[in-house]
Amino acid sequence: MSRTLNKNSREGFIIVISLTLMLVMTTMGIGLYYASKKATEQVDIYIGKSDSLYSAEACIAEARLWLKANSATDAPCKNIVPGKICHNVTTGKMSKWKMSNDSQILQNRSAAQSYSCSIALLASVEYEADEVIGFDIGESDSYGDIAGKTKFLYKIRSTGAINEGVNSGLLTLHSSTVEVIDSMIF
Repeated sequence: MSRTLNKNSREGFIIVISLTLMLVMTTMGIGLYYASKKATEQVDIYIGKSDSLYSAEACIAEARLWLKANSATDAPCKNIVPGKICHNVTTGKMSKWKMSNDSQILQNRSAAQSYSCSIALLASVEYEADEVIGFDIGESDSYGDIAGKTKFLYKIRSTGAINEGVNSGLLTLHSSTVEVIDSMIF
């Protein structure tokens, strides 16, 4: 017996619609997967850039501590030619700044962060009594007692990096460089 084909027959139409819907949903799923993967990569990049900037700022804090510690008797780098580097902070690790209650995730992130910076004396300016203006007041709350003193300007150049171990070497994933002009009055 042979079967006659009817042009208005709907047999097999459900399978075609089902397969079409499955293809559309699979395509949407793949698209969402790639979109979320890209978003995750962008978040990782942002976190890496932020962490490298925090590392650079930590080096600036360490350099300022060095300036303060070495200014007890006289100006640091006083006998160095202006523009020359007088002190380097090398291979600092963010893990030295960790706190006891940091989570393991923060400890792992800080272990991958490193920094280095240099301090250079830019110039020294001596003031007479009639040259003192509002900009040159230092860190005090008053304008008094600055005449006849010397202001030393220091450039602190800092680089923070996020490193990842590759075999025996290190691969730098993100890096940030910050320069700060700091001053001290003696």
